[in-house]
Amino acid sequence: MRDKVKDHKYFERQLERNLQSKVITEQALIESVENNNNQVDRTFLYWSLAQNAYYNIEIKYSMGGCIKELQTDYLNSLDDFRHGCDINDPIYFEILNRVALGILLKIPNEKFQLLVEYVKRVDEETNPNDWTADMLLWFMLNSHLEDNERKSYAQALAFPCIYMGLYKVTQTTEKEKTKKALNEYLDKWYDLNKNAPWHNTHLRLNGYTGYWAWEVAAVA
Repeated sequence: MRDKVKDHKYFERQLERNLQSKVITEQALIESVENNNNQVDRTFLYWSLAQNAYYNIEIKYSMGGCIKELQTDYLNSLDDFRHGCDINDPIYFEILNRVALGILLKIPNEKFQLLVEYVKRVDEETNPNDWTADMLLWFMLNSHLEDNERKSYAQALAFPCIYMGLYKVTQTTEKEKTKKALNEYLDKWYDLNKNAPWHNTHLRLNGYTGYWAWEVAAVA
């Protein structure tokens, strides 16, 4: 067990609930395709499957799961993520977590390139009033690209009130200062995310998957 808040039995129950949800969603997706329902419905269903897989990864990690298994789960859900995260309505935190996990799980380069292309499309096609090309996101992406592939057009943070402290860490080159800044940011991380849907989920009967700062680990 990596998580120290809940026990193994609790997380087993969450996995079972997620499996039931996945089966229902997959069946709904099959019916949507067979009945030629509108694309919006299918986009939502793909998003639901991608979120289900993300929660499973967190749960399995909390339980002490094998990293190789988590990588497989991630890769198997990548197409669902790309089909489900609507270019016209991108959700920053989901994209950030997906990129951070891709880095931490060391997914193959050709799969990482799919994330790069997705973020580029979002930056180019989404209404500027609804989306900010994000420096933190591109720091993560650029760190795994060749020099000639890196992008420098992002000039702002989408959510500076949450991520300015973390972005400053990426600009620090001295090892001790970086370590100190990371620890200071981690001390504030939970409270900074007080409006996140996962905040305080450990107090609920169901829905807690573990509190993991993937974005912090990805830049550390």
